[in-house]
Amino acid sequence: MVILFYVCVGGFLIPLSPGIPSVSPITFKPDSVYTFTVSGFHTHFTEAKAGKVQLWFKNGNNYYCPQNMRIVNDHTIEAKFAVAAFQQDSLKGSNFDVVINDDFDGTFSLREAVTLIKKPASENAVEPDTFQHDSLALSATNPNESSSTLKAAICDVEVTRNKHSFLAFPYREILYESIRNTFYHVPMWFAMTMMVFFSLFFSIRYLMTNNMKYDTYAYNAVIVAILFGVCGYTTGMVWSKYTWFIGLNWGSAIRNMVFQDIKLAGALISVAAYAAYLVLRSSIPDEIKRARVSAAYNIFAVVIFMLFVFIMPRLTDSLHPGNGGNPAFSKYDLDSTLRMFFYPAVIGWIMLSFWILSVLIRLQLIQQKHDDQ
Repeated sequence: MVILFYVCVGGFLIPLSPGIPSVSPITFKPDSVYTFTVSGFHTHFTEAKAGKVQLWFKNGNNYYCPQNMRIVNDHTIEAKFAVAAFQQDSLKGSNFDVVINDDFDGTFSLREAVTLIKKPASENAVEPDTFQHDSLALSATNPNESSSTLKAAICDVEVTRNKHSFLAFPYREILYESIRNTFYHVPMWFAMTMMVFFSLFFSIRYLMTNNMKYDTYAYNAVIVAILFGVCGYTTGMVWSKYTWFIGLNWGSAIRNMVFQDIKLAGALISVAAYAAYLVLRSSIPDEIKRARVSAAYNIFAVVIFMLFVFIMPRLTDSLHPGNGGNPAFSKYDLDSTLRMFFYPAVIGWIMLSFWILSVLIRLQLIQQKHDDQ
């Protein structure tokens, strides 16, 4: 309980590291100067401890400086930026990352924040002296502006600090504050997995020895496994619905989760397989026969669990880290702050599952002893 209290308190109180939620506009055209509004999350742009605030538009390995930049408040920066038409062929793709650095918040970025809508090749000139400005530009320069003003200039990046100066969980696009669910959803599946293999071990021991004590251990381990499986699946559904917005209501969200994410579908099948274990036991009145059939079925259920939770999700796309091209969990934790709470959370939830199991076993053994008298 001390470990879980530490995880819960730290998991809710520690803030996220600085990030960039949005940049507006998200598209722009060559030969016009645009004013981009960059929104910061948990940033300190106007505070003295931030020092020099820098912003770049990054394409490939090149960092381009804005024509000018204005800090509006702690969480907003306005930057004017332009790309000349003759430059577009030298760019790597059409997307630009927006990168910000200061001495307190460190370096953070928004990948593919803005996209250049390139002109057709037939309209490109070889570095002309003047440009015809696009009327759709949000903030265009004078039509007679020189090419040097509209040309995106590569600048030398001078950074004194890359890491933020305070304890914080990593800021990750899509996940945002829901990254805190890592301390609940993931460890609950660890706890279920431990219970599943604990149950398997004692089912095999029962088949080898016919000792009813081992059947009691295996049966109660399945009950605890189902408990943590339901909790893990429920936290996963909430995480999916409010992070990936895959349904307008709970009905459509559940349907989409089951059909779009093989791991969620496999987890549901696995929990159902162990629920069938309980139904099977209740349908057999003879104690010895019930124990042997349950032990044999438990081995079959573990195969289903391994197949649908650990093997099949690796073979297809999934929302989960490490599946379907998504980066693995370790890549989400660049500053290791999550590890300070994630590993204790795994230990704490597993220990809680064994404590619940020990209580259930003692209760059943006491009940059996009472019945024998």
